[in-house]
Amino acid sequence: MTTSPTTDVSDASELRHQLVEQLQTAKHIRSAAVERAFRTVPRHTFAPKTAVEAAYANDIVATRRRDDGTITSSISAPWLQADMLEAARLQPGHHVLEIGSGGYNAALIAELVGPAGHVTTLDIDPSVTERATCFLAEAGYGAVDVVTADAEHLPDEVVPAGGFDAIIVTVDTWDLPWIDALAEGGRLLAPLRLHGYHWAIGFTKAKGVLHSDEPLVVCGFVAMQGDGAWNRNRRTVPGTGVHLSWEDGTPLPVDQLTPALTGDPTVTRTGVTVGGQEPFDLLQLYLAGALPGFCRLEADPDSDHPLLNPPPPHWPAAAIVREASLARLTHQRINDGDDGKGRYEFVVHGYGDHGHRAAQEMAEHIEIWQRHHRSARCPLITARPAADHVPAGPVHAPHMFAKKHTHITVDWPTSPVTTAREPERANASALIYNDRGQYLLHLRDYFPGQIWEPGMWSLLGGGREPQDTTLDHTVRRELSEEAGLDLADLTPFGTEYATDDAGATVPIAIYTGRWNGDPRELQLTEGVMLAWFAPGDLHRLRIADTTSELVRRHAASLPTTRNEPASEEGRRTSPHGTVLNVVGVHLYLERPDGGVLLGLRHPSSAFAPSTWHALAGHCQQENAIACLIREAREEAGLRIERQDVELVHVVHHIDHAGDRPRLGLFFRARIWRGEPELREPDKCTQWKFWDPAALPDDLVPYTRTAIEGIQNGELYSETGWPA
Repeated sequence: MTTSPTTDVSDASELRHQLVEQLQTAKHIRSAAVERAFRTVPRHTFAPKTAVEAAYANDIVATRRRDDGTITSSISAPWLQADMLEAARLQPGHHVLEIGSGGYNAALIAELVGPAGHVTTLDIDPSVTERATCFLAEAGYGAVDVVTADAEHLPDEVVPAGGFDAIIVTVDTWDLPWIDALAEGGRLLAPLRLHGYHWAIGFTKAKGVLHSDEPLVVCGFVAMQGDGAWNRNRRTVPGTGVHLSWEDGTPLPVDQLTPALTGDPTVTRTGVTVGGQEPFDLLQLYLAGALPGFCRLEADPDSDHPLLNPPPPHWPAAAIVREASLARLTHQRINDGDDGKGRYEFVVHGYGDHGHRAAQEMAEHIEIWQRHHRSARCPLITARPAADHVPAGPVHAPHMFAKKHTHITVDWPTSPVTTAREPERANASALIYNDRGQYLLHLRDYFPGQIWEPGMWSLLGGGREPQDTTLDHTVRRELSEEAGLDLADLTPFGTEYATDDAGATVPIAIYTGRWNGDPRELQLTEGVMLAWFAPGDLHRLRIADTTSELVRRHAASLPTTRNEPASEEGRRTSPHGTVLNVVGVHLYLERPDGGVLLGLRHPSSAFAPSTWHALAGHCQQENAIACLIREAREEAGLRIERQDVELVHVVHHIDHAGDRPRLGLFFRARIWRGEPELREPDKCTQWKFWDPAALPDDLVPYTRTAIEGIQNGELYSETGWPA
């Protein structure tokens, strides 16, 4: 064996040994045989135009480029070569094929198989094989056969009888057409592309099928050339500078996506986090196999598209297309992390009318990966000849990649913590929202030990009954029984997991539905009350963290326009018609000294929490005065007779833009019996008589307007209406 005459032998030898020690420390070299090969073969001989220091750096050495700078041949990074050689498990006497030549790796293989073995290195580029032949001879490995051919079509004379003991592929390959050329029990090492993601995978052939048995390693090699070159199937969304690639599966149309990328995206948070230096390539592989229509999204480096903030072009984002809508995976920094390098949460951006649904679909699969597969062993890859494997059923089979020569399947082991059978879902709840982005919550009775979440705000729903054939039937029955609600459109949203009083995990099927009614008009049969809440108001409620997070996650998946009130111009120009007004009945109780009775509403009250208000209520199939008499008795223990009541003021008001108009009827009770009592402390925490000239600052605005009108002898007022 010789070294390059232009290089100082002692310097090269010292650098070579330093590289070996570096690879051993990092556990890339783990056997004495691979160590000996790396200490023996002069790497710099195969890169004569490269400085000796660069030749022994733990990095690639480019040896050939196209005019545009694209590398077409290189010496791979030493750490990756060592990993692949260790995984190949080469033995003296083995016959080995290397696909993608350069000379150096073939020389390492020759050291491992020894004089009794045989090495064939193959490349499609004659200039590469010519260089390899020259360098191998110079380094003392002239016995290596160097073949110029297209690896897609191995020459018969190259393959030994019984097949190669090992095939090592050192170019980026989309398929594995060499199963027949591999001996039974032989090893195949290849950087395989699965939906654009590159994985160095070690396979063993058993009964004609390749089975992986090594951890997957993310890697990058020069691209395969010839008939085996992979097709990116790249499509450009017109007018956006955004590109989508389908390297596996059928490309979808993209022209219809241009409008989707003109509006603000929805943001769906997953609650799944990753460290700043923690790889998440397995998540991307999982999504690529789990989601139909999966593709990879990238944007032109000089694109000024305001919505995307794309990741670096060399690492496109995972994405899915759903007709005219799109969702893509990204992340946002949530804190500095324990190591100071940041902690990030995976979020999914949705674009288009149904982008929030696509985003939710992707988010659910991220949560499945987190719950069932993230902490499990590395997935197992199986490759079988395509002619032997014709999948039945739908075109998209989860975690199966149909290629030209092989069908690749990915089997995801389950995390040890979830190997036990999960409890069957036997509960269902409804996540009901309106066009203003508010959510309907149910204040439960306070019966500790008797009911779920006593005294807390929660979703409507309950347990499955024997007559319920599905959980859809369960949630519809519960809505009808608890609140008289019948929603035509209920959509499955996912499964939440709660913990009961005994510490057991309780899975709850969540269904979503839209409703724009007034909860005060519903006939509630269980609990205290129903009310609308915006997601931003949940922090002041007594509510389970899981419920709050569920509401916020769903809210983030909705188009942002739902949370925006109609513009002033839109309200003025909208058509006028008959609109039902909500009628509220109020008690104006004035003592002889002029003090007016007001109640301080409970902090968890759906309406005007921690705010002073008149004693009030809504009619329940009764006239207004009957309602007033009932509410006075139920809320404050006051006895009022019909003949002692008179109407003193009407206020016509709107609480918020876009809300249903309301008529507030204020009745004076000239005579009453009893003193105000706290009969409903969950609604009112204090009764107090106030001087009308010194009313509290935190008073419901329309109540203040009504009291001032009564003091001034006015019968009618209005508030909240646009000018």
